[in-house]
Amino acid sequence: MQSNTNNEKMMAYVFALTAALLLLIARFALFYFESADYVIFLSVWVEEYRGMSFWQALGTNVGNYNPPYMYLLNIIARIPISDLYLIKIVSVIFDFLLAYFAMKIVSLKTENLNFRLLTFVLTLAIPTVMLNSAMWGQCDSIYSAFALGALYFALSGKSKLSYTFMALSLSFKLQAAFIFPIFLVCIMTKKIRFRDCYMFFIVYISLMLPAIIAGMPIEDSLFMYFTQADSFHVLTLNAMNVWQLVGDVYFPAFRIVGFALCGLAVLSLLYFVYIHREKFKHNVDYVRLAFVFAAIAPFLLPQMHDRFFFMADVLALIIFLFDKRRWYIPVMVIFSSYMTYVFFLMNWVILFERRYLAIVMGLAIILVLRDLVISLRKPEEANKAEECGGLQ
Repeated sequence: MQSNTNNEKMMAYVFALTAALLLLIARFALFYFESADYVIFLSVWVEEYRGMSFWQALGTNVGNYNPPYMYLLNIIARIPISDLYLIKIVSVIFDFLLAYFAMKIVSLKTENLNFRLLTFVLTLAIPTVMLNSAMWGQCDSIYSAFALGALYFALSGKSKLSYTFMALSLSFKLQAAFIFPIFLVCIMTKKIRFRDCYMFFIVYISLMLPAIIAGMPIEDSLFMYFTQADSFHVLTLNAMNVWQLVGDVYFPAFRIVGFALCGLAVLSLLYFVYIHREKFKHNVDYVRLAFVFAAIAPFLLPQMHDRFFFMADVLALIIFLFDKRRWYIPVMVIFSSYMTYVFFLMNWVILFERRYLAIVMGLAIILVLRDLVISLRKPEEANKAEECGGLQ
């Protein structure tokens, strides 16, 4: 019996390793592609760093990304290998960290080894995750991996580690803030301790210190995000959100409307959770709410890029892994995101009008929110459904 168990475990690891290797090879096959972002921005920044000493580059602001990612580009500039490949390799490494933390979150539901390894493989196989790093050369997997790590540690009751990973996530991209309200919920429900928040500030400031010590102005290192916020004057940058229903018209007042709508939605959700905080006990509800926060921000805010639903794509998959009845949630969310990727990256003729894809994304958010409301209002019935409906 013990021998059979060991053989089953070995076969599970062989399957996962083989699948991960094949997905890695598929990523390598996309490395040749040079996106407009690489040509116009990333390659130019790396070239500027090559003309400086490492220390000088450390304190020089050549782009509009936060210092930690620019540190990586500074290191890449010193390596005599194609910077296009190195930039993508960094992001692909974090694809695997992202898959690891997705697996760890799902492990809170089940100890089944096959199921956990399947989570790891499926996360790596998400089309938008693969295209984002291996084809586009973007770094969304970095901040998302740390954000999922923060969520896992919060759900595990590891408060200081959760704050540490929150800081790591936000230090790379402002879009990490989309999911941050879930950590306010974790404070409300005593998953993490408010008094440990000093870890967030220690880690975040520590990550900026090398740039500051090297001579970068404090406002550039600590407040880079404020310069990013007003970079584009359009309502949506190919994101499948509510502003697709408005069209190409741009009115500055709409920005205020968008921020007001998003703020109202987030505050309403936080208030709803606060009054139901005693019933907020199950990990699936935290995952659902994390998805809603990660999706509702790019859905309602103006000036959102297509790739800003990256975290929502991964969390949609995790929702399905917690509850197999909701297989259509990742289908709806990832399909909508994927269509915007191929439209932008490969200039494919989009098969559906963007406003219809936006409606699909909005409907997925509503369906997940509905499940959350039902779960909190009828916890006993919801718990029974979870036990029967979750994958094992």
